[in-house]
Amino acid sequence: MYKNIVIIERNIDVTPFLEEMNPDHRDWVSQQTGNNLGGDRNPYGFLPLVWAKVQKGEDPHDAMGQEKTALYDLYPKVHEFWKKHNITETGRAAFFRLQPGKRVLEHIDRGEYYKKKDRYHLSLQGTYLYRVGDESMIVPPGTFFWFHNKLPHEAFNVGDVDRYSLVWDVPHSPNNPHLAKC
Repeated sequence: MYKNIVIIERNIDVTPFLEEMNPDHRDWVSQQTGNNLGGDRNPYGFLPLVWAKVQKGEDPHDAMGQEKTALYDLYPKVHEFWKKHNITETGRAAFFRLQPGKRVLEHIDRGEYYKKKDRYHLSLQGTYLYRVGDESMIVPPGTFFWFHNKLPHEAFNVGDVDRYSLVWDVPHSPNNPHLAKC
């Protein structure tokens, strides 16, 4: 049992999500370069569904504005999943990918935006080591979990295929899925 990670559900059939999510979609964005990837599966990147709406000179970590991207409505299986788990409002949401042997460096989700948000992952493909504070776990595909994103956290793809995950924020609420498990 973890104190900074709550596993909400395991062994979810993620096939419908993977069928909807096109890894070759031209809108995958590289976090390293900010460029479209044009179908290159290797660089770490994300496919945004809801992203920050940042005013000129505003720190994205503090930006409260957000907007759905043109991709938002292309993923009905994601919307069904959220509805099944009583998620009626999301914050930022995106698919993320990470090459085998690569990592998301340790960081804290800091800033005004994150203060009133809970963060969730749904692992879709690949196996990754996830560390939150002093806890770590191996995350296989089909795992839906919450974690304390105000603590240092990092991910390492320990598998031999690209890791794909759906990551999204939800405004704090006593009805959020991880609280039913506590």
